[in-house]
Amino acid sequence: MDLTSIDFPDIRWLHGVFYCNSSGSGRDKKYHPWSGVKTDLGEIEEKAWCQIAEALINRKGESALLKSLIEWETNHNYAHASKEVVRKEALQLHVARLFDNPLWVHFVPFNRQYRPEVLETAHLVTVVNECCNTPGEVTQEQVDQSANGMIACPCCGRWSPFHCVEQAENEENKLGMEMIPQ
Repeated sequence: MDLTSIDFPDIRWLHGVFYCNSSGSGRDKKYHPWSGVKTDLGEIEEKAWCQIAEALINRKGESALLKSLIEWETNHNYAHASKEVVRKEALQLHVARLFDNPLWVHFVPFNRQYRPEVLETAHLVTVVNECCNTPGEVTQEQVDQSANGMIACPCCGRWSPFHCVEQAENEENKLGMEMIPQ
């Protein structure tokens, strides 16, 4: 495989693949499991995919960003996954360029901590979720794509109904203006 012509979309993790091959028969039958990754390039063995992803990240000069993703995933490892699993998940996030996607639930806190310059051009909205009743920032894209009027709370992470602070203030100002006699 020519690594110089590969880019992130080529090796994006679409889904995992597992085969259990066998050889022999009867008592002599041997099983050979194979774990892989389905990508636009085809199926690649999982360990080879990790090596290719790391090589591409190094070639693009994004090692520091991968380190940040690994640190982020380690700090948010609520399932207590092993270091290898956390590293693989960070590689998946990196290859998918999730840190650039304003729909990512952790877009604002991750970029605020590791890449504050990204937030200068982001469309940030202050919201208050019903769960915490504390103002927090999310992207306009998250608000636009809210499911059943709910988004992830920027304070606690729970999905709950919300309202935008600016919208509520504007509506109150409009109501107040309408009541003033002219």
